[in-house]
Amino acid sequence: LGSLMTQIFAHRGASKKFKENTLEAFSYASDLGAQWIELDVWLSKDKILTVHHDEKLKNGKRVSSNVFSDFPSDVPSLQDVLDSTRGIGLNIEIKTRDNMYLDTWTGHLVDHLSATLAKEGTSREFLISSFNYKALLHFAKSNPAIPAGLLIWEFDGDHHSLLEKVVGAGFQSIHPADSFVDQAFIEVFHRNNISVHVWTVNEESRIKELLDIGVDGIFTDVPEIALSLV
Repeated sequence: LGSLMTQIFAHRGASKKFKENTLEAFSYASDLGAQWIELDVWLSKDKILTVHHDEKLKNGKRVSSNVFSDFPSDVPSLQDVLDSTRGIGLNIEIKTRDNMYLDTWTGHLVDHLSATLAKEGTSREFLISSFNYKALLHFAKSNPAIPAGLLIWEFDGDHHSLLEKVVGAGFQSIHPADSFVDQAFIEVFHRNNISVHVWTVNEESRIKELLDIGVDGIFTDVPEIALSLV
């Protein structure tokens, strides 16, 4: 993530234009010129890395309790995404039922993800993220060459303890919700060589503000708008 230019992450693909987390949304984001696709993974019962935001599908089936072949045809596997996109960076969010624990099934997910990315090698950039600190740490320890970023959705104003948590784990980036990101937040992390990637920003005026204060990445459902501003 070495570019000085702010990176645009297509959040679940170009998800305002196409159904989120589908091959169409990812392909369109790539065609637009987004540097990154962001997507979410769960592990199916037959241990297929499945790209879907919620654990439950629209038909009420849980990803982890059902085999991949039972899912709707527009729900891709991570391998489908890898096979159908080329060159574009993938930010893969590890989804967990409880963000406070590293349960056995999440451990399996991390192990399968590690094996899948090892097969891909250096064909493209990867960035792994999660709200689950323990799951992300487990991934980072197993894959020191692949950057990891901690997702946070709330912030108590204590920059120091958050910074210690991120630096201590060896993570390369922090992915905060947009609502509490300001110049001071960014500067604290930049002084310690931690990248700041902000989610999820669709308002043109706010995208411009974040560009002005030097964020490293912006997650957006409208990559076509964000790309026109960078």
